[in-house]
Formats: sequence, C-alpha cells, structure tokens
Amino acid sequence: MFYPFLLSMHENIIKIDGSLGEGGGQILRTALSLSAITQKPFEIYNIRANRKTPGLSYQHLQAANATAQICNAKVSGNTLRSTDITFFPGKVDHGNYRFDIGTAGSVSLVLQTIFYPLSLAGEKSTITITGGTHVTHSPCIDYLACQWLYFLKQIGFDAKIETVKSGFYPRGGGEVFIEIYPANPQRPLQMKDRGRLVATTVTSAVSNLDMAIAQRQQLQAKKRLMEKNIQHESVLEERPSPGKGTMLLIVGTFEHSQCCYFSLGAIGKRAETVADDACNEFLFFLGTKGVIDEHLADQIIIPLALTKGTSHFITPKITQHLLTNIEIIKLFLPVSIDISGTIDGEGAVTIQHL
Repeated sequence: MFYPFLLSMHENIIKIDGSLGEGGGQILRTALSLSAITQKPFEIYNIRANRKTPGLSYQHLQAANATAQICNAKVSGNTLRSTDITFFPGKVDHGNYRFDIGTAGSVSLVLQTIFYPLSLAGEKSTITITGGTHVTHSPCIDYLACQWLYFLKQIGFDAKIETVKSGFYPRGGGEVFIEIYPANPQRPLQMKDRGRLVATTVTSAVSNLDMAIAQRQQLQAKKRLMEKNIQHESVLEERPSPGKGTMLLIVGTFEHSQCCYFSLGAIGKRAETVADDACNEFLFFLGTKGVIDEHLADQIIIPLALTKGTSHFITPKITQHLLTNIEIIKLFLPVSIDISGTIDGEGAVTIQHL
C-alpha cells in the first residue's frame, strides 16, 4: 500500500526526500517535532518540490525556526524558499514563547509542530502565535480547539487554546494564546465503534461582514441537516479580526467518539456553498463506519505513536497525508503502524509502540 520513500540513515543523520508521497510541508513538520523529542538529527531535501512554489513558505520557515528555538537546535537551510534543511536538535526547554508568522500562514500548523516537544518538556509552557487562524489547506484553530484537543486529552496530553482574534486568509493577523501542560501519554485509543450520534452543533461565524451572511450559512446548514432528520443546536458568532472572513463548523458527538468538519468563505463563494461544503463532509462521515475523521487521522497518529500500548481506530478515508506521515514517524520512533483498506477508501489503523 505504501508509496516508496527514499529514506535512509547515514552518519547518524536521518535523510528524507521531501518530494515523495504526499510531498507537502507535513513531512517537514513531523520530522521537526519528532527530532526535537527523540534528539535525532535529520536532513530533508526536495522540500515541497512538487508544489507550485517549491521550498519553505513563511509558515514552514516559522515552524522550523520555532522548533529550533524551543530545543536549541543547530539549523542550516532555514531561509525562505529553501528546499533543503539540516536540523541538529538540543534539549527542549519549557518556557514562554512568542512566534509571529508575519503573513496569513497557518498558526495551527506551527502550533502542532512544537506542541508535542513542549508537552513532554516536564513543565508548563505558554505560547502566543500570530498569523492565519482560518486559511486553506490547514486545520482552522477552531478544529484544533474542538476536535484535536478533545482526543489529545484522552491520550494524556493537555492544553488550553484561546483565540484572541481570528486571522482569515488573505489578511491574516490572528492571534492565539496557548497554555501547554506537562503530558503523560499513557492511554492508547481503542475505538472500533463510534456509537450513535447523540448531539450535533453548528457554528456559523463571520468577521467584519454582515451577520446576514452568517445567518444564510446557518439556514443552509439547517436545511441540509434536517433533510436527514438530524437535530442540532446552532450558534451565530461575530469574531474580532483585522480582516474579513466566514466559517461554518459542525461538531458531531457520538457515544464513543466525535467528528468535526468545517468550511471557510472566500471571495465569490456563496454563503450557502460554505455551509454545503461542511455538510457534505459531515454527511459523508455519517455514511461510513468511521470513528475518527480523515483529517484527524493523520494528525492523531503522532501522539499515539508516542503512547505505550496498542491503539486502533477506523477512518472514513485513507488519505495520502496519512500514509506519508506514517513513513516519517517510523523513521524516528520504534512503532508499528498497520492499515487495512485502500487509499481514498474506508480503513482501520493500528498503532503499536514497540
């Protein structure tokens, strides 16, 4: 099932071809996070080679620099558009940190990169990150607060995420404050059945736009969900932000699990389409046996790989992101990760710390 990776160990440095598999910035972020934790140096080349603009963008550069700062690393190649980075980690220091991406680059992706090393640093840390909180090709900060953190707490990680102000693409300018508490990841997840749907919540939010747009998103979501007889609660919000933007987020709570899907507005994108996009994903999930949604699946395997014991869950869609992340994790950690299923189809994931 796995795509071939040109990965090797040479002179005690893990070497990674960043163009293979999914080929995105996730390869770098996972390597940075696990390098800081394991104290294993790495070199990654061909960074984002298949992207329209190859190499490091602002958010990837900030992820590298932020990780280097928290673990006193020696780094080369950490410049904008660089396609090759060498990273020699030092000891991770807890503390109070502030990082400014400087654009609408994703706050969420920078946070996820440094979260696990700081969680395992032994004492509380605080972080303030400025940049984009609601941008394309990235989990929005609401997803992290509602979904990612929900599962991390079950594993043994703990944090508080506060959005001071939202930063929608393309303006950015959002600000997020995070408190990270010492972690004890000792509880693997065994999730083979999500159980029945017990609650659904819809949040429709806008920044610096007419609330009528949020109401249109809300009404379209209501229409789509009631067509399937899904009772739900709905919340309208006006978010402080330096720019304009909209979001619709759906959280489904089950007896044994939770799913979360969202959609963002864009210039020329109708409010009804924003709602439809989130509803389509949510309803697709309901039509599968999925226990953990496909977006969380590739994110949750990192903390589960750090947890002793065996974890198991079903995802509605095996993505290339998931397959790529598995291969990078196995370079740094003594872990077995098995998948049953085919790419883009429903599948089961089993993670065992060796």
